[in-house]
Amino acid sequence: MPLRRRDFVTGLGAAALASACRARTEGGKIVMRLSHSMATGTTALHVFGNTFRRLAEAATDGAVLIRLFPSGTLGQEREVVQQLQEGLVDFMVSGTAIWGSVAPKLQVFDFPFLWRDWSHVHGVIDSTVGAEAADYLAASVRMRPLAWGDSFGFRQVITRSRAVSEPSQLAGLKIRTIQSPIYVKAVELMGASPTPMAFGEVYTSLQTGVIDGYEHDASTTLQQRFYEVARHMARTRHIAGVLGLWASTVTLARLPADIRTTLERCAREAATTQRAMGPQEDSAAATQLVERGMAIHEIDNRGLAKAAERLWETEGRSLGVGSWLEAIRG
Repeated sequence: MPLRRRDFVTGLGAAALASACRARTEGGKIVMRLSHSMATGTTALHVFGNTFRRLAEAATDGAVLIRLFPSGTLGQEREVVQQLQEGLVDFMVSGTAIWGSVAPKLQVFDFPFLWRDWSHVHGVIDSTVGAEAADYLAASVRMRPLAWGDSFGFRQVITRSRAVSEPSQLAGLKIRTIQSPIYVKAVELMGASPTPMAFGEVYTSLQTGVIDGYEHDASTTLQQRFYEVARHMARTRHIAGVLGLWASTVTLARLPADIRTTLERCAREAATTQRAMGPQEDSAAATQLVERGMAIHEIDNRGLAKAAERLWETEGRSLGVGSWLEAIRG
């Protein structure tokens, strides 16, 4: 049931309210900030964050106000990671990859060619593996995922001008990737030259030829208008791109138990809504990209997937995620 603001404020008391929101209050409301790196509209990150905002504000009858900062307004993702750990930003929606740099075990979710489909992802991430990962993050980097979401489609390789229909054609191409060790190794596995770069720099770098391409899903390519400066997509399906709605444990510790419980429930509901949109958004985005002049090429990735198994074993041992990897491989 929604928690009405009058009941919340009365039950909490002035002293507890001041503690719960000592950094940001407005008119008796708890004001929290949520950051993500994508444009507003039908992007995976914005849908997840904005649905959570809407549900949380309704469930608390306006006692909680969540302000969204899209398109990296509060800084590039690496900067926001630090702000979240300090409680300067309360929530962040992003892929697991950016957190893998500070919480290495999380990289297992981004092993290349590991996931079969989204049902496979959900079956694992909603199990004890996801719960153990949440506890690990809370203990190691002062952050806890309130819910797990989906990218709107698996990640593909998109290039400025070279058509890629077989893996050998990736050789020598400078492909932008996330600033994550496992993403770098995934691009290397495909034979290309990885170029780690902040998301906000991709468009200009494509436009000026600093990079030959990047790897991401069709929906992001459409919504960020990357099709204006990149003309080819190879369906590599190399990484699923698991998302999280990450909460600062500093923020969570300040909140009354009932408000925290309400926010956790709203996050899970937002994830359910966001996940359901993924397949349709992926398909629709691919169609619209073709309409805008992008050529989409099928690629036989079976050889790459076989080579990836050796990477899983090596990285799994190095990261100490043997039990998680075993659960994923089923």
